[in-house]
Amino acid sequence: MTDLNKTLAFVAVAVVLGGAAIVTAPSRAPSDAEFFEQGKAFFPEFADPYAATSMEVIDYDEKTARPLPFQVKLQEGQWVIPSHHNYAADAKDRLAKTSAGVIGLTKDTIRSDRAEDHEAFGVVDPLDTKVITLKGRGKRVTLKDTSDKILADLIIGKEVRKEGEAPPRDGSTLRYVRIPGQKRTYGVEIKADLSSKFADWIETNLLKLTADKIRSITIDNHKVDPERGTLEKIDVINLSRKDATAPWTIDGTLPDGKELDTAKINELTAALAELKIVGVRPKPPGLTRDLKTGQGLSQQARRSLQERGFYVLKDGSLLSNQGDLIVSTVDGAVYTLRYGEVTFNTGDALTAGDDATAEPKPGEETPKKPEGAGENRFLLVTVAFDPSLIPPPPPEPSPSAADGSFSIPENPDDVFERAPDDPKRVAEEKARADKADAKAKAEQKRIEDGQKLVQDLTNRFNAWYYVTPGESFRKLIMDRASLERAPAPAGGSPGSGPPGLPPGLFPPGSPH
Repeated sequence: MTDLNKTLAFVAVAVVLGGAAIVTAPSRAPSDAEFFEQGKAFFPEFADPYAATSMEVIDYDEKTARPLPFQVKLQEGQWVIPSHHNYAADAKDRLAKTSAGVIGLTKDTIRSDRAEDHEAFGVVDPLDTKVITLKGRGKRVTLKDTSDKILADLIIGKEVRKEGEAPPRDGSTLRYVRIPGQKRTYGVEIKADLSSKFADWIETNLLKLTADKIRSITIDNHKVDPERGTLEKIDVINLSRKDATAPWTIDGTLPDGKELDTAKINELTAALAELKIVGVRPKPPGLTRDLKTGQGLSQQARRSLQERGFYVLKDGSLLSNQGDLIVSTVDGAVYTLRYGEVTFNTGDALTAGDDATAEPKPGEETPKKPEGAGENRFLLVTVAFDPSLIPPPPPEPSPSAADGSFSIPENPDDVFERAPDDPKRVAEEKARADKADAKAKAEQKRIEDGQKLVQDLTNRFNAWYYVTPGESFRKLIMDRASLERAPAPAGGSPGSGPPGLPPGLFPPGSPH
């Protein structure tokens, strides 16, 4: 080959390699117009975080090849989750915070103008039915106002980070971002919490209860055999205490060599206060009303109950197949928790969707447990009001010599009693009457507050079956043997405290 031919060959190779580099490069130096665009806000007209009254997040499930929608929306003055049967959402402040994070998004860097890069960057629109690939689908986030006007719409893709590089300490992430319908992909620093998890948008503390308010707990251990139509009564355990600092007691006599395991009861009350929900299912309309009034239930209502492990007897009473828990509090609220069937599911199927239960129907095979699914259990909650549970206010402290004062008992026959029109006597009587009136009003307010709490809880519980973790069920529905323990050896074991106190806590003045 001549020198000229060699030179031409090298030039040809250089041209081919250069062209390939241009085709495959995922990012490039921006033009002057593109450089001017960098650093600008994505949605300059979106400035008020409280203007957003709905947010929709679309994820994508590659296994099922379908989009997974999640929506939070202000509807008739109430925040709800349409994708989860319009369940009430705790969303106002959270959505405003999310909106503020979206308002602050800027076009930090331009990464590519090629549609071919969308899959690699994870910014393929999850709603795009024209794209064949299942991989590289991003998370599409859309915010709208009350008139359904789009305030922001973007697709969030993979994180832009070198392998082994630690994430930023401020919680932000640099991600690929694309506007739907556009080819250009940006690198954007995101701090907004764009969660599509059901638990992140609801009040997960189901009972709105604190452990110190619990005064009695009844554990009704029974099991229902639906095929035989029989009820197996196993045991009913009653636990109670006078106040938050008093020791717990249990009905009946403990076996010789056993004492009440207060640590277990502390775990039980803590589990009640922290009872979380992982999913919801709507009850048939009117079910709660019909159960209360004793009216005949429709076949649809009975089937809905039975599929989840709840059964109505001929006398109208409701039974669950895994036992009940009755909890009374100083607010006058009496909760009844009824546990039903196990459900195995994950994702939207767990939080809102179809149920795979542990027990098959007659003639059906046991449903296959989805991969990665944990044990969860259906729960029905009702609440009633009992004013007798509200304790009277503490008595007024009597003056004593300790504070340098004393009191003289009233003596209506006292010869030195002041005249009825004596100004001082009139003032004292008025003060006593005002004090009694204030006391009566305070007691009435506590009753009204308890009634309001119960009504609010009733409104919350009436329409729903709840799905709760199986772990919480095992902490709440216990047998009598689980609440007993051998007494601590003389002198106490390390970390053990007196009955009624959590482990490690001791009363003031104790030698510990």
